[in-house]
Amino acid sequence: MWARILGLIGAGILRLQCTTWRVEIEGLDRLDDVRYRGKRLIVVFWHGQYLPLFTLLRGRKACVFASHSFRGAIICEICRHFGYTCIQLPARYNEANLLDLMRAELVTQSAAALAVDGPLGPYHVVKRGAIELASSLGFLLVPVSTASRRKHVMNRRWDRMELPGMFTRVALVAGEPLRIPSDIDHKDIPFWEDKVHQALEAVDKKASELVSRD
Repeated sequence: MWARILGLIGAGILRLQCTTWRVEIEGLDRLDDVRYRGKRLIVVFWHGQYLPLFTLLRGRKACVFASHSFRGAIICEICRHFGYTCIQLPARYNEANLLDLMRAELVTQSAAALAVDGPLGPYHVVKRGAIELASSLGFLLVPVSTASRRKHVMNRRWDRMELPGMFTRVALVAGEPLRIPSDIDHKDIPFWEDKVHQALEAVDKKASELVSRD
């Protein structure tokens, strides 16, 4: 019950904030074009920048993963209010088992969203999960980032969560889709981890430039 209440409050706050933002968007047509062409995709982003995505990507159905915890239940409630599907994953499973669960869920999905340095970091370190999922299921990876001119950064959290302020400029930037080779060899995964990292840093830089210009 408390997760539902807090999820409702959180969704309401995000909706209210969004009505005050001056939003700048770049590259979102790439994401929409991928969906229009019937291609399946995973939107990848840094964990600390996911809050604005709830509102800025609303209207686009996607499967979101959260931990099986009270916080995860709140995130699922927020997702529900914005039209996303949310799957809670067991916190104590090892990486291989979690990937198997995610793969099973995504078989029937056309789009997903995944923080590539989550759920517990390290900060801005791409983990192999999104790459292996994209490789085995044929999903494209679309790097996305957000930035805010005025924000509160939670520096004590591992992900340095960014909370956009009211009446500020907020940017969303989507990069070029990345196609991961099917049945990728494990020795090639570090190359793609680096490639995804570079793509995310590039859209992150562009988003920051959009909100900082006069």
